[in-house]
Amino acid sequence: MNRMHNRAIRRYAIAFVLLILAGYISVFIKDTIDSNNPEVSLPIINVTTGYSPIPSVPRAGYEWNYRTKSMMSPYVSSIDIPLIAYDALIDVPILIGFSVPHNQLTLYESEGVLINGRVVASGEFQEKRYSSNTPNKEGIYVYKVVAQFDQGTIMHYFALDVSAKRSSI
Repeated sequence: MNRMHNRAIRRYAIAFVLLILAGYISVFIKDTIDSNNPEVSLPIINVTTGYSPIPSVPRAGYEWNYRTKSMMSPYVSSIDIPLIAYDALIDVPILIGFSVPHNQLTLYESEGVLINGRVVASGEFQEKRYSSNTPNKEGIYVYKVVAQFDQGTIMHYFALDVSAKRSSI
């Protein structure tokens, strides 16, 4: 009976070790797949002004640490990204969320101008510390979002055309 008991314990120990090994292999395979295509595996941003979602918020760079390796995309400025100014009302909240919980989020704002059909920031970006609402003054504004996660940092840009009245399409 003691011999059968030892065999059963040995089988359970081997099964346990193989289960842990399979878990590590699964994590390694997932990280390899994610690191080969980071544009798809990175968290997705969701920006809303008032009740209007911003359909396209381009990524401007990232530093991301997978379990098996680190990836980095060079950070670009707002001039290098073709931005579209989406309509927004004066003094409405700007809500920013990600598909993965973030540790810290910093929102920067700059006045923008339209040059050859492209929106670019016309000045220095200022951190919006106490309010994440659209400005009280009409105009085009460019925003930079810097989000920090456990695995790294991601930066995005978007532009808003702030006016007192919503345009009708």
